[in-house]
Amino acid sequence: MRDFPRSARLLGAACLLLACAACGGAQGGDVTSAGSCVAPYLDTVPPDAPSVAAEAPVAPGDSLTVYGHWYTETCNDTGGHDPEVPMPPVHLTVTWPGGAVDDLGEAGPGGGDMGFSVVVQVPVGTPTGVAKIRDDQEYPSTYRFRVG
Repeated sequence: MRDFPRSARLLGAACLLLACAACGGAQGGDVTSAGSCVAPYLDTVPPDAPSVAAEAPVAPGDSLTVYGHWYTETCNDTGGHDPEVPMPPVHLTVTWPGGAVDDLGEAGPGGGDMGFSVVVQVPVGTPTGVAKIRDDQEYPSTYRFRVG
């Protein structure tokens, strides 16, 4: 193994230290978040459910409840203890198999997981296929389910 001069080792250590410091991000100051560090997401699992079960297709004429989770302006994922601040209400739409789009209205986050729930009625006569529910965020959360 080659022995590097002390000056080369110090230069390498200094470069490593600077690279690590650059990745550390801002400390203090006014750092804000457009959403939780855990990205908001949509699913059919209520916040107090013990586990996720395999989902069966939803038949036309039936309904399902979709839950939004972590729609918050606050980010405590890195050890902070700031109070959770909900995002403004989000607008939800559903796109059915075949391309028809329905407006599901607005949902306002709240509760322990800064979430919400919305009941989605699958219209009678909806063709079999995949439907998707989306919010109106800059980077939308999408939940897909089968109609059949």
